Amino acid sequence: LEEVQEDLQLMMSNPEKFLADSSSAIGSTKNYQSLNIRTDILYDREEETSTLLEVFSQISSPSCTNRSRMVLISGYSGTGKSSLVRKLEHEFIRRGARFVSGKFDEMQQIQPLSAIMNALNEYCNLLAHDTVHIDRNRAAVEEALGSEGQVLAALIPNLSRLLAETIGGPPLAEVSGREAQHRLAFLIRLLLRSTCSSSNPIVLFLDDLQWADSSSLELMRSLVTDVALDNMLFVGCYRDNEVEPGHSLFECLESIRRFGITPITSICTSNLNMASVNALISDALSTLPRATGSLSEAVFQKTGGNALFVTEFLTSLRDEGLLQYSLSRRKWEWEMEHIRSRTIAQNAVDLMTAKLLRLAPEVHQALRVASAFGAHCLEEVLQIYDTDPCHLSSTVAALDIAVAEGLMAKVDGPAYRFSHDQIQSAAYKLILESERESFHLHVGKSLWQQSSEDEIDEYLFVIVDQLHRGACRISDPSEKIRLAELSLTAGRTAAEMSAFLPASAYLQAGIGLISDGDWEWHRELCFDLYNWCAEIEYILGKFDEVKAHLEEVIKKGRTLREKLRAYYTFVQSSGSFSNTGDAFATALMVLENLGESIPAEVTEFDVQQELLATQALLRTKTEGELLQLKPMSDIDKLEAMRFLNILLLYAYAERKEHFPIMSCRMVQLSLTYGVCKYSAFAFGAYGGSICGLLGDISNAYRFGKIALTL
Repeated sequence: LEEVQEDLQLMMSNPEKFLADSSSAIGSTKNYQSLNIRTDILYDREEETSTLLEVFSQISSPSCTNRSRMVLISGYSGTGKSSLVRKLEHEFIRRGARFVSGKFDEMQQIQPLSAIMNALNEYCNLLAHDTVHIDRNRAAVEEALGSEGQVLAALIPNLSRLLAETIGGPPLAEVSGREAQHRLAFLIRLLLRSTCSSSNPIVLFLDDLQWADSSSLELMRSLVTDVALDNMLFVGCYRDNEVEPGHSLFECLESIRRFGITPITSICTSNLNMASVNALISDALSTLPRATGSLSEAVFQKTGGNALFVTEFLTSLRDEGLLQYSLSRRKWEWEMEHIRSRTIAQNAVDLMTAKLLRLAPEVHQALRVASAFGAHCLEEVLQIYDTDPCHLSSTVAALDIAVAEGLMAKVDGPAYRFSHDQIQSAAYKLILESERESFHLHVGKSLWQQSSEDEIDEYLFVIVDQLHRGACRISDPSEKIRLAELSLTAGRTAAEMSAFLPASAYLQAGIGLISDGDWEWHRELCFDLYNWCAEIEYILGKFDEVKAHLEEVIKKGRTLREKLRAYYTFVQSSGSFSNTGDAFATALMVLENLGESIPAEVTEFDVQQELLATQALLRTKTEGELLQLKPMSDIDKLEAMRFLNILLLYAYAERKEHFPIMSCRMVQLSLTYGVCKYSAFAFGAYGGSICGLLGDISNAYRFGKIALTL
């Protein structure tokens, strides 16, 4: 009686779900014949939902201090990590938050910072469309970023909609290497500091952190540990079964914990229990839970309660006729014995691969193409691919069929996104493993050949990634050289974005494409690839790799001019890795060849001679003339200034007797040949030298002011 009473109460409270109108035409039962997989319901996630909302309330409370928080959601693929966050998206927005998201992709790890930049671009779009606060938003952004905002707008296009047009104005500071990375992180922090508030906090959701590149992880760490950035909730999801101890994600999280500023809340999503699986199946079949118990038990036994696996298995049962709607009895029926004895795929990927094979051939091919790009692909990229005369059917049109089937979704971009990573994995398995390299090469060549110059610039990383995946199939030497040139462009572009690990990968791939004979016919390309690669590896702290690449350049170089860039990187890296002896020896040898001899061992007499020579030159110039010195144009002297500039740093740290000699020599070169960007440091260092050695404080102050003016 209790069970009957419970069933009656369910029918009374949900008549549209559990009761059919027996007087209506049979055709009107079509809604009951379809599986109603409820994507708007989270089963067995009440505790996790409550935790997320509680953390959000902390960042949006005006009375709360230190108002940035971090939530990490872990679990196996298919357990509903992303769904948990997406289900609360509208609630966050209702409470005033600006919700933005980015997704890392196993196939697109080499595309630097893509997930975070997509999220920030979405954020700037929200700011620009906030008509109520648009003036306030623009004023706050312009005040926070100033002229440096143009640096950020190059990576976040929608930011330009919040910035005033700048015509003329002072040139932006040129920085490279780690300095560029630090500037990028600082500007992003300024952007968020100026636009976040307790009434409009930001919820930044990054999915699949297990595939995040090192540059993105470093930027993420910089954001969540910023003591001046309030009102931010960072939510990250990752597959804990794909992240082992020592993984870069764990190292980043440990660094955040050691910093001790940002509270971290951890949520682990597990598989559904039996009751939740039964609730899901009851909703899907619009059938009372007591009636679906036996089916749910069999499904639970086969799938282990993995939410994605459950829904895909249920769909496969319907497709194979083991689960069907009876028109005469007006209810769902199933072949229990066949279901229990049925051998099924070991995971959702294999199950979905079989499902995809039942689609039309043109949809197969379109899904193969889309899967080669990863979890999502821009529609414009696919349209470029379709312009290849070799492609007889429309990839975009076929993917629209996949969208109708629920396999993909059409999202802003516009772009196509697989409904789940596992569907992308299943589609990728449609490409035979032995054919994947050739397939990627074909896709890359089609994009490369059909793209305009502007499109190549815009989709550079996408094109190069596809070509690199199939580069081992290229046999034509001229084609290898062309791809090596494109790889160099990609490496330099990534480096300018402070994405040094992807930059290194692009450059190393380019080096792998050139042969020993190319040093004769394509010398500039070879030197550029090796030099750039060495410089990036120096930034990454890979001294052995730096040394190997520089030795190759120095061995192949015939003139000092061809070797100078490598020598400079060697001096930089040797000094940074506490090998100042080699740094000094190499730099002094180079300076000797540039006509600027500096003694390896310095005596007091040497210092006096340099000071006297410098003072004699300075006496020939008035204050006004010093500030109107012509720009230095002599290439050898410019190189000498560059080497002297870096040696000044090492001299100050470990060879102080060399410091006054080098600062004097740099001032002499500036007075004789003109000023360059190193001259300001030279005059400042000279001021420090005469203050310390001669006690000449007034002139030291004077040259310090000249240095600032320069």
